[in-house]
Amino acid sequence: MKRTAVIMAGGSGKRFWPLSRKKRAKQSLTLFSEKSLLAETIERVLPLVDDVLVVSAESQSEAVAPDVEAYPLARVIYEPCGRNTAPCIMLSLREISTRDSEDRAIVVLPADHRIAECGKFRDVLSKSLKFLDDHPDLIGTIGITPTHPETGFGYIKMSEALEEGIFKVASFEEKPDFETASRFLSSGDYLWNSGMFLFTLNSMLEEFKSSADDIYQQISLVTSFKSGEIKDYDKVRSISFDYAIMEKTNRGIFVLPGSFGWSDVGSWGAFFDLQKKDENNNVKTGRVTLINCRNSLVFNQTDRDLVLFNRDGELVVATEDATFVASLGDYSKMREVTDFLKKSGAIHLL
Repeated sequence: MKRTAVIMAGGSGKRFWPLSRKKRAKQSLTLFSEKSLLAETIERVLPLVDDVLVVSAESQSEAVAPDVEAYPLARVIYEPCGRNTAPCIMLSLREISTRDSEDRAIVVLPADHRIAECGKFRDVLSKSLKFLDDHPDLIGTIGITPTHPETGFGYIKMSEALEEGIFKVASFEEKPDFETASRFLSSGDYLWNSGMFLFTLNSMLEEFKSSADDIYQQISLVTSFKSGEIKDYDKVRSISFDYAIMEKTNRGIFVLPGSFGWSDVGSWGAFFDLQKKDENNNVKTGRVTLINCRNSLVFNQTDRDLVLFNRDGELVVATEDATFVASLGDYSKMREVTDFLKKSGAIHLL
């Protein structure tokens, strides 16, 4: 069975502002190497698939296109507007089935995650795809073995083993409070929900008909995937794939636990945690000089020198048109900043 990777590359560009923008979301940033997170994701999955379909936003085409064009087996389509992950995935299935009606394995991946150990990731994904080949009517996912009681992720509860290292999914759990997350961790029965999915083309088209027929019917009307030619997409119901499909399906769902240095890199705080620190627990990128500074993150994208003196717990991000300064502990409040800029009319900064 042929294999296609669908990489979801949308996003609003708010969490990593001012580095990320509406036209250049997180997946287009070069945070860990000279390549963008999107390029790293394409390269990570290419050895295991026949082709790659990236689904992004029209507003981000200028940033996304060069990454996709660098890989002959990759192509991209652009959503006219964001409608969450269920319509995004259905649109990708429509594009794939329009090209070739032959059934195939589909693996869906977010474009903006960090995976430190690519070999281990490919081992888990390869095992997942082989299991799907033998059980094409099932839906699969990859869960992350938790390392601490995280309240920012959804969880997957495992039940009996289907074979060695592969488990039946008992339930999906919402983001828990700390006490519940601690209980999940100590039980050993729960995994973090990574947002990675596996299924066959035909089985998922049938599942959309059954569980989200309105989305299936509306997107089945799409006949051209050229930019600007996907009509009435704003009328499609906005809902996540988890809610529309995973929590409604009567199909069996399997999960493979993974430990391969995964992070969703969901904030400047997460980026700070992933980086090597200097002797004073600082992280710096670009032309930065720190004098008597501790526990700070300074990211300078410009050619200018940036000097900090006698600071503790600072977050400083400098781009060509904006410099942002805040307490590093306020990284989770970035939406307040971007919402204020929008309301105050500073749209050019977003």
